[in-house]
Amino acid sequence: MRRVLLKTLAAVLVPVALAAAASCLYLRRSLPEIAGTETAAGISAPIDIIRDADAIPHVFAANKADALFGLGYVHAQDRLWQMELQRRIGHGRLSEVLGPAALPQDRFLRTVGFGRAAKTAWASTPAWATQQINAYIAGVNAFIATHHGSALPPEFSLLRFEPDPWTGVDVLVWVKMMAWDLSANYSFELLRHDLVRAVGPERMAQLMPPYATHGLSIVADTGARNPPDLPDPPDPPDLPDPPDLPNLCDPSDPPDLLDLFPVLVQRACPEPLDRRAFCSRLPPRRDGRRPRLEQLGR
Repeated sequence: MRRVLLKTLAAVLVPVALAAAASCLYLRRSLPEIAGTETAAGISAPIDIIRDADAIPHVFAANKADALFGLGYVHAQDRLWQMELQRRIGHGRLSEVLGPAALPQDRFLRTVGFGRAAKTAWASTPAWATQQINAYIAGVNAFIATHHGSALPPEFSLLRFEPDPWTGVDVLVWVKMMAWDLSANYSFELLRHDLVRAVGPERMAQLMPPYATHGLSIVADTGARNPPDLPDPPDPPDLPDPPDLPNLCDPSDPPDLLDLFPVLVQRACPEPLDRRAFCSRLPPRRDGRRPRLEQLGR
């Protein structure tokens, strides 16, 4: 009897253990490669990607275009399913992979027209911005072109499709979605508009009074003051003048936020920043090992 029981347990547990091991190996194939060398077309010089103790990637490149390429590559490594889902939300293409249950959402998203707005914005995007976005897109597409099947996040295998190449419109469509998400008060603005037409601005102000003139505010130079019974806040301490920064509000000189990075690094680390030295300064990972270096080569 005992022998029969052991054989029965073995017959059940061994296949379960093998299936669990196979599933683990299959899922690990979709994890990003964080050490070694990968070959990628479209870069002018090798790119080093260093991941710190929290697996946050730090991209070192010879020029701005290659840095943006590396950024796109690591975004696809770590977030390709999130990026694909957000792209489909913006374009109203969820039902293509999720089925008829997502049709109401697609109808709403296409009716609002986030994808159309992104196409219009991309057509009028200045050349300096499209050049940088295209460098980022090239990195995303370099990852997509070399990873298929189980090398992609498991959601693609479950839904039985692979992502299409990325485009500039795909980048901007989520900008439009974020603008929508950050405009959650639109329903109140429409209500205020309807109330003005129905009862006039004075009675509307009684129904929906504005923020108090002397109410607390975290925004400076708005005319709002602290209540009289509260003391004025102390003056901030004197700080050294920061390095010269580009004028971000001058329309004749388009802002390039990547130009700010060397200035910020210089303030935080006055001596020259070398990628090997940077890697050696990082704390060890939680498993006790040093941070890993991945290199993209031509």
